[in-house]
Amino acid sequence: MKTKIIMICAIAMTAFASCHKDIEITDDDSLIFSFHRGGGWIGLDENLEINARVTHYSISYYDLQTMPRERISYQTTVKTSDEQWAYLIKAFDLETFTRIQNGSCRACLDGADEVFSVTQNGETYSFSNGDGDEQYRQMRDFFDAILEQVSILGKYH
Repeated sequence: MKTKIIMICAIAMTAFASCHKDIEITDDDSLIFSFHRGGGWIGLDENLEINARVTHYSISYYDLQTMPRERISYQTTVKTSDEQWAYLIKAFDLETFTRIQNGSCRACLDGADEVFSVTQNGETYSFSNGDGDEQYRQMRDFFDAILEQVSILGKYH
């Protein structure tokens, strides 16, 4: 279900990225920060979802060392620490986030596309491959904190 939501977000990311609404950031479960990376030669499908209670990470890809190619999958769910959540809330700025422009497709050249999303109360805002955008650079600490979680939770695989 979560993967389906992320896929829908990726398809509609242009529309979501251009939408802007002022919303109040709260600590409850209605606020979700998400990261998805997918595509490339190995068929990468990597997802991170953080809310005030839990952080869920999953990854799946083809092992290029086996014949026939085996699909390798790993997932974990951990409690979101109060410190981590407080930092993400502090570093997040919805107005800047909604102005980040989509970058060019990387999967088109056998790379992996990256999609960042934030959802609150059913409203989702997202963009893909925005790391070249000035607004992205303004929120570098926020995105680095998200990517650090990918690195920490993915260390087992």
